[in-house]
Amino acid sequence: MRKFKHLLRNFLSYIIDNKKTIIINYVVFLSLIFVLLLIDLLTKQYLFDEGNSNQITYQNWLFGIRSYPNPGLTVFGDAKIDIVLVSTINIFILIVCLISLIFWKNILLSIFIAFIFSGSLGNTVDRLAFSYVRDIIFTPWLDKGTFNFADMDVIIGSFGFLITILTLYLIPYFKK
Repeated sequence: MRKFKHLLRNFLSYIIDNKKTIIINYVVFLSLIFVLLLIDLLTKQYLFDEGNSNQITYQNWLFGIRSYPNPGLTVFGDAKIDIVLVSTINIFILIVCLISLIFWKNILLSIFIAFIFSGSLGNTVDRLAFSYVRDIIFTPWLDKGTFNFADMDVIIGSFGFLITILTLYLIPYFKK
């Protein structure tokens, strides 16, 4: 019981000492999730046309718009994941993120995790509401599929998080 009280006292002391950083992390994290999710859902709402599935509605040299109802979540080839499982994973990730924000000293980690989580949440909202993900963007010069802003959020967040971890922790660790 003493150890628990000691840990609790240290934890509360840590929170008091770092309250400004903790509050900033939470505000940035939740605000960015709101903005990114709003962008994703609004672009899908206004650009996705279920009646013109896989028909190009706009195209220039850089990107194009076409509606593609993506019926599943594939991991490797044809292996599909259940929507309930994805939703459960998202909730678990959110809980881990909300707890870990207390301990992160660098705001970039909060930003990139918000990108990853908002992208995952945007596609989960689609899966739950429509039983498919509304993909709307493609690149004509590398036409390898159709994606949406949520997918871009996950990619940007993943690369940013990885680069931040490498530059903040791994590179300095191996230089010692």
